[in-house]
Amino acid sequence: MLGTTIHAHYKIIKFLGMGRSGSASLVEDLDLPESPHYLIKQFQGSDDNLVAKSLNQRLFEAQVSILYKVGQHPQIPALVAKFEEDGNKYLVREYIEGELLSQELAQDFIWTQTQVFDFLMDLMGILSFVHSFKYIHQDINPKNIIRRKDNGRFSLIGFSAAKDLGSVQHNIPSQNSNGQVNIAIGTPGYIPYEQEQNISQFNSDIYAVGVIAIQALTNKFPISQDPRSYELSWRDGVNINLRLMNIIDKMVRPDYRNRYQSALEVLGDLESFALTQIPPSKFDKLKPYLFFGMAASTLLIGFSAMKWLSAAANKPQLSPSVSLMSSTPISKDLASNRKNNLGWQTYLDPSAKVKIKYYPTWHLEDIHNLVTGENVLFSSPQQNSADNYRENVSIRVENLTNSQTSLADYTKSAIAEIGKYYKEAKVVESSSILLSKKPANLVVYTGKDENGIQIKNLEVWTIDRGKAYILTYKAEPTHYYTFLQTVMTMINSFELTN
Repeated sequence: MLGTTIHAHYKIIKFLGMGRSGSASLVEDLDLPESPHYLIKQFQGSDDNLVAKSLNQRLFEAQVSILYKVGQHPQIPALVAKFEEDGNKYLVREYIEGELLSQELAQDFIWTQTQVFDFLMDLMGILSFVHSFKYIHQDINPKNIIRRKDNGRFSLIGFSAAKDLGSVQHNIPSQNSNGQVNIAIGTPGYIPYEQEQNISQFNSDIYAVGVIAIQALTNKFPISQDPRSYELSWRDGVNINLRLMNIIDKMVRPDYRNRYQSALEVLGDLESFALTQIPPSKFDKLKPYLFFGMAASTLLIGFSAMKWLSAAANKPQLSPSVSLMSSTPISKDLASNRKNNLGWQTYLDPSAKVKIKYYPTWHLEDIHNLVTGENVLFSSPQQNSADNYRENVSIRVENLTNSQTSLADYTKSAIAEIGKYYKEAKVVESSSILLSKKPANLVVYTGKDENGIQIKNLEVWTIDRGKAYILTYKAEPTHYYTFLQTVMTMINSFELTN
């Protein structure tokens, strides 16, 4: 098995084990520079059982569809390829280097409030994204959660049992080695009563995450139940805030009707809890970032946007602009700069009276275009040799023809102009926020630029002293979230100078 080459260029270097529907191996891609590692999954087949063979085919196609969609989230492995060879079916996905949560929880220590809060924010952000496709994971347990080695964030794997409420053909029960169909799907101890009855709800996944949080706080599993109410008994000896305890309790209610009904609802309560942890003396300083975070949270549903607040509550050693953004996907350039202890640099333009922070790995180009009003362009670092489009942030200063133009009037005009410059333009979000402590508007839109490239833009503008100040982030949709954390931090740092 080891050393075998599949599909002419995937060389098996390690057998990882058997899963619900087949075997998994670590492979290196011999066709690419530096031979990157991937995880390849071989699906079990059945040549003599037509029913099992048909079920296997349907399961394979379901996995392809589900993994392709959820793999767009930075905390879920991306689907790289699918193929059939010698009668076997294979899926190739991103390999995440890290430690299974099951290994971490096997160690003899108890998580702190900060650790469990960060875990809940990560998982609820992931679930809000997964559930938006009408998928229920159905097998959330510590063996299907990885703490990434590169940034310490949690990633969710193990979608072989996922249920697609949007398509009946994907609601496929699992099959054991004898070809018999199993009714209950999931890992005992982490699944609620309704899932045992094969009537999973979206909040069945929330229940599983709550159980893991309790396991981490108590270092006990399985969690004991009250014999009358069937409530989980876990609070004794746990030293965390009562409000956070109540959130976890609501996640694991025995009756799903009394549980949180969505991951976003959990995120909302976690955000409110985080606000209570910020010392009053710091609140005024954090107001601009909080308002920005709340306005932008609707843009980042499924990407834990509201965890921006967690670091402010629990990690005071970080600057507000960085800590409040800690839940968005960690940018590759941001992680690299942290590793090399490179700090933010400041760009100051006295003539335009603007100041902003940026990372030195971003290319700075002073433009000062008198026609467009564009002053400066920051281009993202090139990710690889095939990266032909560089995500960028620009600052533009526009002289208003009427110094009495209001922010509302300018916003209305600016949104109307979007369709003139982008084909198939679609405004995704428009929100009121603060920029440099002044009322501002944030707009996210998509469309094709003059070269026919599909672009996703985030623009923030404010009005001051007869001028409009516009910050624009341009990105290909597939890379939009790659640099979003860095961009948000840059926007937070923007200042109008005297």
